[in-house]
Amino acid sequence: MTTSEETNPAQTSEPTQYKISFDKLEQLGRSPIYVLAARLPEAAPSANSSTYEQVKPQKLVDEIAKHSKAQQDYIHTDLPLQEMVFRILLGKRNRPMALADIHHDLTEKWSTPLRPITVTETGLRRILETDTYYGFVSV
Repeated sequence: MTTSEETNPAQTSEPTQYKISFDKLEQLGRSPIYVLAARLPEAAPSANSSTYEQVKPQKLVDEIAKHSKAQQDYIHTDLPLQEMVFRILLGKRNRPMALADIHHDLTEKWSTPLRPITVTETGLRRILETDTYYGFVSV
C-alpha cells in the first residue's frame, strides 16, 4: 500500500556532483602531484619548485585556486573541454560541483562566438563519466 507521503527517490536525491579524485588519478597511472604541478600558475609559490615529494595534492590545488584568478588566460577557449572542466574544478578548490554548475560555467562563461560550447548536460555527464585521464568522479 502506498501513501501520499511517499516520495520518489529520484525527486529527493541530490544532483550529481563531480570532483577530481587523486586516488583515481593514481589508479590511472598518473601522479596527482605532477598532474597538478603542471597546472600551477606562474605566481604560485610552488611553481618553480624542483621537487614535489613532500607536497600534498590539496596544497597544490589551493595554490592553483588562489593564483589562477589573477591569470586571465588560465582557462581559455582553446583548451580541450575536459581540460577546461579540470581547471574549473581546480579553481573551486576541488570542492564537488553540480553537473548543472559545471555545464553553466562552460556554456555561459567560457563559450564564445568563435568557440561555441554546445554540449548538453547529458553529453557533459557522459564525458565526465568516461574520463580516463583527469580523474573525474561523481560524488
